[in-house]
Amino acid sequence: MRRRLMQVSARCVVVLTLFLCYSICAAQTVSPIPPAMEVVFLGTGGPRPAGRAASCNLILINGKARLLVDAGAGAFTRLGELGIGLHDLDTILLTHLHIDHTADVPSIVKARAMTQDDPVHFVLIGPAGSGDYPSTSRFAELLFGPGGAWTYVKTFGTPVAIEAEDLPIDFHAAPKQILATPDGIKVFSVASHHGDAPAVAYRIEYENKSVTFSGDIDPQGLENLTKLATNTDLLVFNCAVLDPPGSPAELYTRHSPPKRIGEVAKASGARHLILTHIPPLVDKARSKVSTSIQAAGSEAVQFAEDKMRVTVE
Repeated sequence: MRRRLMQVSARCVVVLTLFLCYSICAAQTVSPIPPAMEVVFLGTGGPRPAGRAASCNLILINGKARLLVDAGAGAFTRLGELGIGLHDLDTILLTHLHIDHTADVPSIVKARAMTQDDPVHFVLIGPAGSGDYPSTSRFAELLFGPGGAWTYVKTFGTPVAIEAEDLPIDFHAAPKQILATPDGIKVFSVASHHGDAPAVAYRIEYENKSVTFSGDIDPQGLENLTKLATNTDLLVFNCAVLDPPGSPAELYTRHSPPKRIGEVAKASGARHLILTHIPPLVDKARSKVSTSIQAAGSEAVQFAEDKMRVTVE
């Protein structure tokens, strides 16, 4: 009997030890410390319906969604699939006003209004207008202002206030800080070039880490982008064409080919390079694109996928 009791006691000790170890490991797994800055690629495609959501990049700061760079069609769906909360998202940075970079702005603003009780304040920043393109403030007014397409959003659910800012397109101006938050997020911009569409590029900094977004950019904008991206930790570059003559000729007036992307990555000293805004033609030629970029002197290149998460380090 005594021997049996000792065996039972020993088994209980083993079970209890395993339980405690499991509990400690589970607690460590459930509550990891989030990275200081993380990029979530919500949309990595363009205007073609090829299975990728259109251009949209989400910036998480200490695990919380804080900024969007562009908001193309499908970003709203990707947010839901990832289960990322929007309560702290308060800034949308638009590189330019093409549909595949702006279509989900109303959906995301509306989602914020429907998922919390306290008032919502959005900062919407983008280029000033020119030609057929309205300014970013006019774009916001056409969507949400008096008589706009979705005026109701500002009063349907919790109240929504939208503060829009237009960035002047001055190709001779140096990169400039355009935003600083109380908790240390800094945003810089510079005039870019995307055919006839007014465009800007962005750099986001937090705790000595930085990520730079090219947006859609043709070769005329690369000098400014190189300045903005100097020593950036992560350069996110839109790659929509192959090296000439691999893509339709007219696309080279609006986009930069892989060889030029590699040159910018090398000249800027970017530590990591990720390609996004990927059309089917580029997707099928990944090996050639990578070879071309690396031949220009850049380090290894990575292709973004929808819902991919990357720590800025």
